[in-house]
Amino acid sequence: MTKEAFLKAITPESGFNDLLAVYLNWAGVGFVCAIIAGRLDNFSGISYASYYTTSLNSAIGVKFWALISIIGLLLFCLSLPLTYLSEHFNQFKLSCQRFRFFSYGFFLVAFDEGALILGILMANLVHSNERAELLTSKSFLFTEASLFSIIALIIANSLLWLLGESLYNRQHNNYSGVVKLIINSPLKYSVPAYLLLTGVFFMLVINQS
Repeated sequence: MTKEAFLKAITPESGFNDLLAVYLNWAGVGFVCAIIAGRLDNFSGISYASYYTTSLNSAIGVKFWALISIIGLLLFCLSLPLTYLSEHFNQFKLSCQRFRFFSYGFFLVAFDEGALILGILMANLVHSNERAELLTSKSFLFTEASLFSIIALIIANSLLWLLGESLYNRQHNNYSGVVKLIINSPLKYSVPAYLLLTGVFFMLVINQS
């Protein structure tokens, strides 16, 4: 399979235009909120006051984003065999469609929250101060808002979007992209790869300290 054919195969039915639009929307909200919160806190004469910047901690956190992402990935692992069965047994189609929609919800929430966090990190990177640093040092998994943390979050969050959009299409209620590529792959390749990757993922989740 050529590079162009592979990219076409993993592209979800919704396309990639929606990815950019959602990033601009949610990351923009996070960026603006972080900047405005920092400006509002600057009006306080108390050096340690950070009422508005710490209010972002109450709404957002990478640990919660990680939890939603892990649940979505676990449901994704369960969705693949159900989707395969639904293609061969019609009685599974409706229940599988509902399960895919339920699983898709976790990816949707995780991506939106990840995009918000991305905007906040970008705001802290370009406008870092003592109050804004409280956000990353106390709430986030990152020790600082660095270019590496932003790139890592973009990659991880984009993969979540790709899996979610491939698992369920809101317009046609079907699957596409990565999921379709896996389901249509020969069983002699897809089953061992599925068992290996799923087993490794489960072990990583269970042994997480």
